[in-house]
Amino acid sequence: SQPITSGGLTYQEQPWHSECFICSNCKKQLGGKRFTAVEDQFYCVECYKECVAKKCAGCKNRITGMLGTSVVNYEDESWHDYCFKCTKCARGLANKRFVCHNGKIYCAECPKRL
Repeated sequence: SQPITSGGLTYQEQPWHSECFICSNCKKQLGGKRFTAVEDQFYCVECYKECVAKKCAGCKNRITGMLGTSVVNYEDESWHDYCFKCTKCARGLANKRFVCHNGKIYCAECPKRL
């Protein structure tokens, strides 16, 4: 709690020394850079992708949300909205009715044809 005499910044109306506003993982300064806050911890984009972001149950890549991607959560898993699709016909199921059968996700129509 030292006074900020120069080079400070503000995040959510709180003042920070530039050298104190850092990534919780790699310790790089975040002033003027893109970052994500998770439970009072700050992460640069790279560390968020590698250390914090969940893996998509469909494509296995990290779900960052950086490009406006929505997330679908079901049970204990997460998907990119475009990866949450029917196992049989590949129809996108984000914000649609679906059926889970033997651990696989299906649209409402495909289980009738199994």
